[in-house]
Amino acid sequence: MQKAGDTLQDVLASAEIDDRSFSEWISDELTRRGMKKNVVVRRSRLNQTFAYQIMAGMRHPSRDKLIQLAFGMRLNETEACELLERGGSAALLPHNRRDIIVAFCLNHGMEISACDDLLWNLGEETFTGMAGKRHL
Repeated sequence: MQKAGDTLQDVLASAEIDDRSFSEWISDELTRRGMKKNVVVRRSRLNQTFAYQIMAGMRHPSRDKLIQLAFGMRLNETEACELLERGGSAALLPHNRRDIIVAFCLNHGMEISACDDLLWNLGEETFTGMAGKRHL
């Protein structure tokens, strides 16, 4: 916590700065969690080539694609917000209905398909375009 008498140098010296790139952060998270990229890609329902390019930092994905990756990595809301921000997108917003639903799903360990079903049932845009079609 900053004190009124702290200098900028004091504040910077005490800050926990993490300047890893997006791809470094992804790689470190996968290692820390003991996850394999191919499993994350399958769980995310992203195109395989595109997903590997995202994780390598070669592509700049949309916010929705990053959220899919968060589901693939089984991140919680806080971790997903970090992934989104590191990927150049806005964090999940607490005043956005769709984001609230997504956060709920992430925090409850739901798969992307279950989240899509919930979004579909609540009249929100899905991620994979498959929601509702499983029930026809």
